[in-house]
Amino acid sequence: MTYASLLVAVEDGPESDSRLELACDLANTFGAHLTGLCTGSMAPPLYDPLGGGAMVGELLTLYRDMAQADVERARNRFSGIVRERDIEADWRGQIGYPGEACTRAARAADLVVLGSRNPRGPYHAPDVADVLMGCGRPVLVVPPVRVRNPVGEHALVAWKDCREARLALAAALPLLRRAQGVTLHSICSGDDAAVVEVELADVVHFLARHGISAEPLIARRGERPVGGQILDEALARNAGLIVAGGYGHARLREWALGGVTRDLINDSPICLCLAH
Repeated sequence: MTYASLLVAVEDGPESDSRLELACDLANTFGAHLTGLCTGSMAPPLYDPLGGGAMVGELLTLYRDMAQADVERARNRFSGIVRERDIEADWRGQIGYPGEACTRAARAADLVVLGSRNPRGPYHAPDVADVLMGCGRPVLVVPPVRVRNPVGEHALVAWKDCREARLALAAALPLLRRAQGVTLHSICSGDDAAVVEVELADVVHFLARHGISAEPLIARRGERPVGGQILDEALARNAGLIVAGGYGHARLREWALGGVTRDLINDSPICLCLAH
């Protein structure tokens, strides 16, 4: 298993450049095709009841022009960085809602690369929750400042015996094969330790069949939130990647992330491979 096609969200800014450079590195590592995507969104027009329809039309034209300019600047940044790399790449720029556009474009990708804690989201950059819950693909969430590379460093798998964690583990196999080491980390109460030990043994054997050696680790749930415990362990092991299930539920017109997933996305300086 490998990644043959990557999709990266691109905006006009230095944080986007760092994410794009990482996506280029991944494309080189896996020999993958890279697609850059930027979706310019028109801000809701201000409505003046005394201004009439002409005022609204002028505002719409102004906002569309601004959105198109954002997309063009992002395309220039994408072209400049990709031009220096020996990778196969293409560009998609459009006007629309970023989360929806990214979710649709993910149909042609094995892995989607997004930024976390993006101040431009959700109207000018894809929201991680929208894409993660709707795209049907694993998402690599890249923090604004990475402490380590997600390839070739230690990887920590935050294990919970559920659908989302199984999907994330399977999706991360190409990354885990290149890790210096893998820790299979589960947090549970003392009463569940014996059951979790059996689960981890099964997963260790599964990974071994894929040529990946993993160390099981069971931790007791403490007063600190689970997301914080996961981050503490990953940082203690100098991990460059955390693999975890992405949990959430629909809330009216948007997705609400579960507490652990939200904490990891908000707080982690380490890249996250998530799947839902």
